[in-house]
Amino acid sequence: MRQPAQTCTPAKRLKALLNNRSATAAPGCHDPLGARLIAQAGFDAVSVSGYSVAASHGVPDIGLISGTQMTAQAIAIADAVTLPVVADADTGYGGVNNIAATIKAYERGGVAALHLEDQVNPKRCGAMASKALVSDEEMSQRLRAAVAARHDMLIIGRTDALTIAGLPETIRRCQCMADSGVDAVMVPSLSSLEDIERVVRASPVPVLHTVAETVRPVFTQSELQSTGLGMVLYSISLIQAIVHVQRALLSELKHKGSTAAFIDVMLPLHQLTELLDAKQYAEFESQILGNAR
Repeated sequence: MRQPAQTCTPAKRLKALLNNRSATAAPGCHDPLGARLIAQAGFDAVSVSGYSVAASHGVPDIGLISGTQMTAQAIAIADAVTLPVVADADTGYGGVNNIAATIKAYERGGVAALHLEDQVNPKRCGAMASKALVSDEEMSQRLRAAVAARHDMLIIGRTDALTIAGLPETIRRCQCMADSGVDAVMVPSLSSLEDIERVVRASPVPVLHTVAETVRPVFTQSELQSTGLGMVLYSISLIQAIVHVQRALLSELKHKGSTAAFIDVMLPLHQLTELLDAKQYAEFESQILGNAR
């Protein structure tokens, strides 16, 4: 159920968070339930991970999820919470007209920001091999199309240059993206605080960092804040934990014939029902049906 409108738009609230340069944590999710949990936990923003959405469909993050699917999922997540939502839009799902249509669809659905990457199609998850980058010209065209099509939503340029061409080229690409009019840049695969600081110092716009706990070193929020980052996306933390717990529970059931060992880590049914706002729906139904009598 859509939340009440607020006078300050999600995009404006997100822009303030980014400009504060305090490494705001934005956990990632693939569905509205995850977004509700993020909001309930007290975070200030939600990120929609393309990797997680693909994984939830049972496929790898190699461009198999369409723009229509990603748009629908991002809109459903934005509809579930009042927090600003930062969504993955891969390479924009086509040429500049497709990119413009993507921007307009995300924005109509209440998404506060999206990020576009500089990979060639078909794209790959940033942690995968066989990635390739588009030219500066094509990258700029994508971003300028996005900026021209948006009204209030923020546009974030993402570069996957680090593992392909190194840090100097990554910094140069960030600067080119800023020249194209983006509100922020996103640099996956940074593995040291020193490298993060170098990117932040060189970037004319706020920088987003992505955390991958099982692949790269893990830093505390305090350490990340000291670098001047605008935001930190914990893009796949939730789905990795979800899959681990589900696999363990299924193994227990299969081999021991019971889920009793997992009762302590299960959310009680009444709490899950509360999380889903069942009471709010029941009250609305009672009000409407009561007035009809």
